[in-house]
Amino acid sequence: MIIIVGAGLAGLACATRLESAGADWMLLEASRRPGGRVSTEVTGEGFRIDRGFQVLLDSYPTARRLLDYPALKPRYFESGALLASRNGGWERLINPLSDPRWLLAASLTKSFTLRQKISLASYAGFALMSGGIRHDQPECGRTTLAEIERLGLSGRALEDFLRPFFAGVFLDNDLRTDASVFRRDLRNFCLGKALLPAGGMSEIPFQLSGKLPTARQHYGEAVTALLRQGDRINGVELSGGRSITCDALVLATDEPTSRRLLGMAGGREWSGVTTLYFTGEESLYEGALLILPSGKDSLVRHFTDLTNTAPEYAPAGRRLLSATLLHPPSNDLPRLAHDQISQLLPAFRRWKFLTQVHIAMALPSQVPGSEKQKFQSRIAPNLWVAGDQVSQASIDSVLASGLKTAEDLLGVS
Repeated sequence: MIIIVGAGLAGLACATRLESAGADWMLLEASRRPGGRVSTEVTGEGFRIDRGFQVLLDSYPTARRLLDYPALKPRYFESGALLASRNGGWERLINPLSDPRWLLAASLTKSFTLRQKISLASYAGFALMSGGIRHDQPECGRTTLAEIERLGLSGRALEDFLRPFFAGVFLDNDLRTDASVFRRDLRNFCLGKALLPAGGMSEIPFQLSGKLPTARQHYGEAVTALLRQGDRINGVELSGGRSITCDALVLATDEPTSRRLLGMAGGREWSGVTTLYFTGEESLYEGALLILPSGKDSLVRHFTDLTNTAPEYAPAGRRLLSATLLHPPSNDLPRLAHDQISQLLPAFRRWKFLTQVHIAMALPSQVPGSEKQKFQSRIAPNLWVAGDQVSQASIDSVLASGLKTAEDLLGVS
């Protein structure tokens, strides 16, 4: 019997592969539903509130392998953004690889000098030619900001686009994230389009869970201790006092939970994020696009009218906007964010605050040197660890981690 602890994306991917191989497995999850940090709440009014602003890229190869994309009813963002500069100017920046009609417009973008456009295009081309997506990409050893400055992309190119966009991706406003992650994500966004499932991001884990035998999935079952015999794990103890024996164990939990169960102190830094949701009745702008307020000191890192992309996220006649802030929650945040967005889009003054979602540990640190702080995937003869505690921090990397763990298990069984 193989026990998987945690029904996040890594645990579900691991279970999917074990099931296809005919292995004997059991999935234990403390919460009442699958998904981990990928979840959606449907309010009484019918708003779909994702646990933070998240998207799925159609260029993710592991997700393509595991998910039925058409069944998710994907609602696509345009591959680009609206740049909102400090002087009140607006620019629509569209990836010409996704829509060649924007090739001329991209060449006229004022936020980039001609030299910067050539530099970024050359760098993106290098990233595209570097092969397929690797989930074991070695660290570069310098920060994203240092890489951007090395490429000559400071000034407006940095503050109008690169910082607001990638700070929102990395949850790292200072762009301390290792440049290898920047290169990987730039490639992913160049090649693919971001999407939202019509029913919310929780449709991703629900689909994975729905393909697995219900009898093997146990929700509301919190593992409180690991049972050991020598250097091996021979079972787990549950919150109700019941014990279950196993031949092998996979910890596909969040890193703090894994460390608690393993009796290990320390761990990496984590980044938090606050997402504010607002509702109104009138459209603010055209296009399924992210809006990027310029400047390092912008309170709102990015925002978007989700109903421009996925009308299903709000009830009929209503709209839903999400704003991402790299700040801890406070009573003032909704008011301050509302004021900032209203300065850019005056019609937003008539919109109302709906709810606030704060995730204290949303993404692990990916600064140079953080790779050394990750768990090894196999830390005992019959004990494996999966998820972003061993992989890069992306949906596809986490899914790939679950598959790799299952392959390792099958290889030694």
